[in-house]
Amino acid sequence: MFRPVDLHYRLRAAGIASPGGRIGQLWREQAEGALAAGLFVRRMLLLLVVGSPLATALGGLAMTSAGIPIHGGWVLSALCCSAAGLVLALVSGLAAGVMLGSLASLSMLVGLHATAAGAFGAQQGGGAGVAVGICLGVVSGLSVGSIASIAAGRGPSVWRVQTAAIVTSVVPMVVWSCLVGSSFAGAVAASALVAFVVSAFRLPLYAVEVLASAVAYAVERWTGRPTLSWVPVRHHNLSYLPYPFLGRHLALAVRSRPAEVLAVADACLRSPGNILVGWPWVVQALEQGSAGETGRPGA
Repeated sequence: MFRPVDLHYRLRAAGIASPGGRIGQLWREQAEGALAAGLFVRRMLLLLVVGSPLATALGGLAMTSAGIPIHGGWVLSALCCSAAGLVLALVSGLAAGVMLGSLASLSMLVGLHATAAGAFGAQQGGGAGVAVGICLGVVSGLSVGSIASIAAGRGPSVWRVQTAAIVTSVVPMVVWSCLVGSSFAGAVAASALVAFVVSAFRLPLYAVEVLASAVAYAVERWTGRPTLSWVPVRHHNLSYLPYPFLGRHLALAVRSRPAEVLAVADACLRSPGNILVGWPWVVQALEQGSAGETGRPGA
C-alpha cells in the first residue's frame, strides 16, 4: 500500500520476471527455477484466503459490539470476496486479485451489510448511497496505484488516475440507475468520485506527511541529529504532491552525508509527485553545498 514500487523492484531482484502477473505465470516461473515466484504466490494467497476473511470477521464483530447494525451473512460475503479475488488473480493478476479481494471484503461490511441493515437510514436514501459510494471509491482509489506500481514499477500518471476516477463514478451511476433509482445512483456516483480522488491521491495522508517532513527538518536544523531517513518520500512511493522542507533538508545533509542525499533522489524518482521536482531539489542542494564549500576561507 505504501511502497509498491519498491516491492516491484525487490521482486524483480529476487528473480520474479512478472511481479504483477497471474498465478499461472508465476507458477510457470517457479517451474523454470524462480523459487521466489512460488513463495510470493503462497504468501499472497495466504493473505487473501485466510488473512482477509479473518480481518473482515473481526471487523464485523467490532461493529456489532459497538452497536452498529449489520445485516446477516457478512462472514459469507467475506469468503465470496476472497473467492472473487482468487478468480481475479487467475485471470488478471495476483496483486490485483489480492488487493481488490481483501479491500472489497472489508468495505462490504459498511457498503453492503451496514447499509442493508439501515445503519445509514433508509436503504434507498441518500445516506445509504453515500456510504456505498465511499466504500466503492476507497477500494478502487487505494487499489489503482498499488496494483499498477507492483506490475509496472512506477505509479500511474495523474491523467490515468483521473480517467479511472471518471469510470469509477460513471459505472455505478448507470448500474444503480437501472436497479434502484436516479437519486440513489447520483449519491453513489458523486461520493464514489470524491472518495476515489481522495484515496488515490492519498490526501489525508499527505497532511500527516507534511507535518513529518517539517518535524524531520526542524530536528536536524536545530539539534544536528541526522533525520534525512525520516523524510516521507523514503517510505511512501505514491505521493502525487511535493513535500515541503525537503530541499532545505537536503541542503543541510549534502556536505556531510551525500550518500543519503542520493538515496532521497532515488526515492524521488519513484514518487509520481516528485519525479520532475525531486532531482532539481537535489541539484539545488548540491549547488548550495558546493557554493558553501567554495566560499569558505582557504577553500
